[in-house]
Amino acid sequence: MTRWVKLENCETGKFEVCFDDSDLRHEYQKGFGFMQVGGIYDCKILLFGIALDLSDEDAIEQSRIMCETTDRELFVCETIDNNFSVGNFKVLQTISGKNIYYVATNDVGALNDISRFVFRCSRKDLIQVDDIIHPRYL
Repeated sequence: MTRWVKLENCETGKFEVCFDDSDLRHEYQKGFGFMQVGGIYDCKILLFGIALDLSDEDAIEQSRIMCETTDRELFVCETIDNNFSVGNFKVLQTISGKNIYYVATNDVGALNDISRFVFRCSRKDLIQVDDIIHPRYL
């Protein structure tokens, strides 16, 4: 079963709508079905989409226009840790607008500078809740 989960960041107050398909797992693996409305959890959110160099002003402007007419979002990401893992999955730990997000290292491979970039996000995936890692990344 897949679902969309609406989360509120307790520190920043930002609401995030995240995709959760952790229920599609083997019976011996844990998913995120234990989450309850009103519960407080430590969640890791993966941005799914396309990374853009800050120097590529045309691509950023086209993305900004696209985001105005679709459900996509633009994030200016600053890398906190470029050697971070969630299970066996290599990601960048980034910050954008005081919120921490994760970006797959494969998504930034073509960038000139991964310390600061723009990310055009088409979906946010829930990849870890408390100490439970999404089964796909184990």
